Amino acid sequence: MGRKEIPMRKTMFDTLIRNLKNLPPCDFPDTEKLQELSSDMTFEQLQTFAVLLVSKGKASYYYGKISLKNGRLLT
Repeated sequence: MGRKEIPMRKTMFDTLIRNLKNLPPCDFPDTEKLQELSSDMTFEQLQTFAVLLVSKGKASYYYGKISLKNGRLLT
């Protein structure tokens, strides 16, 4: 059997966003960890996450997509 993707639970996501909002930019996780976190998010969660990353300067908009500082696109 193949592995079924399980979306991140709402409470877990809300806690993650709250914690990231309170972190200073120098204490943010590295881009690989941010990419890993985003892999379990629903589309709506990913949009909220992307806006937060852009506001903290950890990502930028690139032709309608979100580009992390290491050049990878947020998926």
